[in-house]
Amino acid sequence: MALAPATLRTAIPLGTEMAVLIGSTDDALQAEAEEFAASYADIVDVSGSQPWMAVYDGDEFASAMIRAFPDRLRDIRLAFAPGELSPSEWHRFALLGTTLSRHAARLGLTTDPDAEPERYEVRFQPIVSLKKRSAVGFEALVRGVSSNGVIDAQQLIDSANRSGRLGAYDQLMRNLSLRAVDATWLGEGLLFMNLGAPGGQFDTEAIHSCIDQAEALGVSADQIVFEAVEWNRYNNISAAARQLREVRKRGVRIAVDDVGDGFASLSVVAEFEPDIVKLNGRLTRTIGEGSSAAVVSAVVDMAHRMGSWVVGENVETWNQLRTLRKLGVDWGQGHFLGEPTAPLAGAQVH
Repeated sequence: MALAPATLRTAIPLGTEMAVLIGSTDDALQAEAEEFAASYADIVDVSGSQPWMAVYDGDEFASAMIRAFPDRLRDIRLAFAPGELSPSEWHRFALLGTTLSRHAARLGLTTDPDAEPERYEVRFQPIVSLKKRSAVGFEALVRGVSSNGVIDAQQLIDSANRSGRLGAYDQLMRNLSLRAVDATWLGEGLLFMNLGAPGGQFDTEAIHSCIDQAEALGVSADQIVFEAVEWNRYNNISAAARQLREVRKRGVRIAVDDVGDGFASLSVVAEFEPDIVKLNGRLTRTIGEGSSAAVVSAVVDMAHRMGSWVVGENVETWNQLRTLRKLGVDWGQGHFLGEPTAPLAGAQVH
């Protein structure tokens, strides 16, 4: 549930005040939240085509919103911004918006075990050409941080699933990833972002919004790789494939994760015809044992016949890398090739 451009209200602060942007995917709730905010705000201007509001104390305002909407904490997002900003800067601040649930956890106003983390951290792990030994792109990896420590991606997914907000989580993770990207270090490299299918189908409206946001931040559509993740359970795989074909008209690339672990993943590859196939990490870990090498060889042959690149995940040793390369795997990802790290200014993909 991101602050999409269609739900934003431009806010212009005066003096030391902070502008407030409010967003919700529920139009009725959006209007109700704006009405409450307008009654609370220090300054409201409705003379122009886009209303705005300003407050002096962001935490006090967030607390008031939490008290006003105790049962909708996950459905309303707030963003605060200082000064007069350009449209692109407004977009960046919109991506900083967080749910009332997360504000409540930060302010100690909730004991909800599935409340959002106090903050998120985005790390980027390089995906490396095994032939050229150079990075071709990065996968965005998001984790939560709370007073109890780090919350990994699987825990975040489980929490979102229990609370019925898997779709909101899926979209939020991509927004956070884009917020952390700087086109100067990404260069012409690929940006891999996870793509969930909550309820068994893709949210194409959210995907198009993500592409729009990326382009506004200087990342072109042909650099984006949407990675269909392993926790997806498609209720109609042919319909899901049609959705992806429609999205690919924008110029983005599609990857399928966790391939080689059973017939289901091969069926997904056959239907989606992805640009990139990512091998199940277990195949890399056991590449010198049993039939793993034969499975990798078969997947590589199938993928290359479709014109797809193949990525070996969980590369941890030189022997694994060498064997994958001999089997025709194009790219690799894993701690041996590069740890997930915060982006460094000046780092660039060549």
